[in-house]
Amino acid sequence: MFHKKIILTLGVVFLSFGSLLAKDYDSTHELPEVIQPDKHRVYIRGNVGYGGLYFPGMDYVKNEIYTGLALGSYTVNNLSQFGKLKDANEGTSRQFDIEYRYMDKFRIFRESRTLVNEIPNDDFRKLQFKEKSSSLGVAYFHPLTPHLNIGVSLRQVDIDQITRKNYGTFDFGFINYTTSVSLLSAINREFNMNVKGIVPGLHIEIKPLRWFEIHFGKQFYNLSGNDVRSTLIIDSYRVANISNVIPYLEASNGSVGYTGEKTTLDFVFRFSSWFATKWGYTVERYTMKYKNYFIYTGNIESSMLYSAIEGSQKQKFEYGSMNFTLEFSKSFGE
Repeated sequence: MFHKKIILTLGVVFLSFGSLLAKDYDSTHELPEVIQPDKHRVYIRGNVGYGGLYFPGMDYVKNEIYTGLALGSYTVNNLSQFGKLKDANEGTSRQFDIEYRYMDKFRIFRESRTLVNEIPNDDFRKLQFKEKSSSLGVAYFHPLTPHLNIGVSLRQVDIDQITRKNYGTFDFGFINYTTSVSLLSAINREFNMNVKGIVPGLHIEIKPLRWFEIHFGKQFYNLSGNDVRSTLIIDSYRVANISNVIPYLEASNGSVGYTGEKTTLDFVFRFSSWFATKWGYTVERYTMKYKNYFIYTGNIESSMLYSAIEGSQKQKFEYGSMNFTLEFSKSFGE
């Protein structure tokens, strides 16, 4: 349903811009004269995106709960978290690009993006997710016709993902009329993943009009890196005048493979030679698989068992966003 709304919105935007600009640029309904590419041109872009987000930490916590139920080692904190995993997550992204083009064919670019999930201020139980990614790449676009380019690209991509949950809980009651009991819990969880590698891409640029273009791209990810996780829970009990503190520490580490695809579709409206806007949609789907995974739970027997179970489980990352981009450019040379 969300995807259908995005497609409908893009369609309305496309039709409204087309009818608005047709009077000034295409009154005869014919293709305008083709503009020759600049010898040198530099582009600067700023992009914002918003859409549905599913990040790996959600799968990890969900699998952790299932494993705990199967082995009889679940906790109240685990079950409390399970209800929050069913809630829809929305993500917002901000990206900055700088690109140099020679004759519009040879391109060098630098991209950086920050992606976070939206968390209600009154709900401290939800996982906090943040991703920072950067890439340095080159591309070549070949003009099949004056109005159609096909291109290939290579990017060196570096991705850092951090998922956190830090909060405390307090409960108080009475065992009987004279004996009180209180429980104070502090929970600190952090999952860190870093992957990097070379990402190839295929691209198509359609330029039916001087002021309007359609860009389609697909990138193929096969990255590798490390995944480190830690959990610290401190429970403080007080029954009558007797207190007891129970700490729990869990840590894990392993190699991770990060595979999937990123698909982009942009409608470009060029208002002048130096300014343009893009309205588009991006779909990202990745799968994480683990190797040499080990988790420490406090004793060797349970650590080996949990390592075997959790290390064999996959996690996924999905982000489908509607994007808006401002583009500024400047030509140099003849």
